[in-house]
Amino acid sequence: MTTQDSAALADHGIRRREKRDWKGWAFVGPFMVVFALVFLTPLAYALYLSFFQEKLIGGTAFVGFDNYVRALTDPQFWEAFGRVVLFLVVQVPIMLALALAAALALDSARLRGASFFRILIFLPYAVPAVVAVLMWGYIYGDQFGLTSNFNDLLGSDLITPFAREWILVSIGNIVTWQFVGYNMLIFYSSLKTIPTDMYEAASLDGAGAWRTIFSIKIPNVRGALVIATIFS
Repeated sequence: MTTQDSAALADHGIRRREKRDWKGWAFVGPFMVVFALVFLTPLAYALYLSFFQEKLIGGTAFVGFDNYVRALTDPQFWEAFGRVVLFLVVQVPIMLALALAAALALDSARLRGASFFRILIFLPYAVPAVVAVLMWGYIYGDQFGLTSNFNDLLGSDLITPFAREWILVSIGNIVTWQFVGYNMLIFYSSLKTIPTDMYEAASLDGAGAWRTIFSIKIPNVRGALVIATIFS
């Protein structure tokens, strides 16, 4: 092959790659536009507003990093930050573990009525926020509703979901209830992409159900675990 032929092939390959890249952007483009308008633009606008302050006299004034300095030197900010970190460390692993267990159960051929349970687990995510607030407000209300009835039955104020020491647990319970189904669907979709040949090979090797879960299923849903963790 001569040098001219090699150059011609290289030029042809570059043209093909450029053409393929433009086709890919044509498919991704609509999502990128919506993502920029719905997610990136509000973040950029919020960042812009963080450098200004509304004053009673003089209107909005540019203050630079003063807002950040005030926030970082405020003890309440760090107290809230620590509370959010605690919520992240405790609630997210529990929620993802429950979602993964539900996805593995639905993917198992031994579970009857898998379609019904899949809808049942995913249903809380589809509940409108207003309905969820009214429902959990009735459940947690210590003056009325389910919690009040339990306390009246026990003859004491043993259950206090809105107390300071229990509020994080109460919120974590609501978030877990709402998003287990969403994460379960991500894991379940990932499990369905595993080739059946791997299960057949594991069966021939004498692998049991638990061995199949830990050697085939969980390793193949690592990407979904990363996505669910980032979203959570």
